[in-house]
Amino acid sequence: GVTVHQGWGMTETSPLGTVFKVKPTMGELSQEDRYELQAKQGCGVFGIEMRITDENDEPLPWDGVAFGTLKVRGPWVASNYFRLEDAGSPLDKNGWFDTGDVATIDPNGVMQITDRTKDVIKSGGEWISSIDLENAAVDHPAVAEAAVIGRYHPKWTERPLLIVVPREGQEIPKDDMLAWFDGRVATWWKPNDVAFVDELPHTATGKINKLALRDQFADYQFPDA
Repeated sequence: GVTVHQGWGMTETSPLGTVFKVKPTMGELSQEDRYELQAKQGCGVFGIEMRITDENDEPLPWDGVAFGTLKVRGPWVASNYFRLEDAGSPLDKNGWFDTGDVATIDPNGVMQITDRTKDVIKSGGEWISSIDLENAAVDHPAVAEAAVIGRYHPKWTERPLLIVVPREGQEIPKDDMLAWFDGRVATWWKPNDVAFVDELPHTATGKINKLALRDQFADYQFPDA
């Protein structure tokens, strides 16, 4: 009997930035499509403007496909940090705050976080979401935990490296693990290689420590590199 509403925010948005609620125009959607929408972060609350931009800070379309850096602005978005006034304002000249997130926004204004700016994989001029790849990987019945990081590739600049912790007593052939992504993500998103480990490093808050993983695999080279 409990209704759960998805939302998003950060300290700098005081703290709520978006919330999802079903709009009248969504009434004819199937239950499955509605659940898919409800899993997104939602629309900006009153007073909050959103935009997504490319690497040149140019606005991207709200088509639910293009994803770029998420920026917000509004009367209660932080303009300075306490006792860090000398650091300058985190807002650009037009008042936009760079959230550090990568997101899509659909034609209804529904926003979905796809990655962190520092974690997105930039391959051949396109962006690949490490979060989407990780979500696909952990759907594998023999995978306990997974992380994806970008590693240098001489042709594509970066390519995804999948790092997997198998479930206890499970062994996953490398080819089978990579084939798992067929039909689940775009072909060019598929990881180039997979590394199996006993455990992944985590931060004090329980998140996978991507910085530690990048250090751990700093000297890694792809087989086709």
